[in-house]
Amino acid sequence: MQHAQQVTLNSLAAFYQNMQPEQLNQLAEIYHQDILLVDPVGQHHGLEALERYFSSLLKNLRYCRFEVTHQHYFDQCALLLWRMEYAHPSLQKGAPQSLEGSSYLTFRQERVNFQRDYYDLGAMLYEKVPLLGSVIRALKMRLKP
Repeated sequence: MQHAQQVTLNSLAAFYQNMQPEQLNQLAEIYHQDILLVDPVGQHHGLEALERYFSSLLKNLRYCRFEVTHQHYFDQCALLLWRMEYAHPSLQKGAPQSLEGSSYLTFRQERVNFQRDYYDLGAMLYEKVPLLGSVIRALKMRLKP
């Protein structure tokens, strides 16, 4: 991996370690202007759209932190494995939550220009809602051999 991409990846990991709304101005140092971020919630194209998305997420969370547990580099790409720690006042009475996931990244002009996040949206959100959560857990139990 090129040194500049390693610096960008280190900046990305530092940004996600303790995401705060006042840090969103750092996105331009990490992400390319034409970034495309795809996650289970949707697609977010362009730096302004990404900033709006993160701003919207952070205003509803009590906190959001990521720990990158593994990094793998190949060609112009990277794979990150991570654990997100977060709390939302409407999910399980604001209790701390944890979710594992991964991100596939590509680079252009020493910035991240594509990010695909993989995580279980059901485990993050739907299973935490009281009535819906019990229905989903019952369905999962029925699918087990």
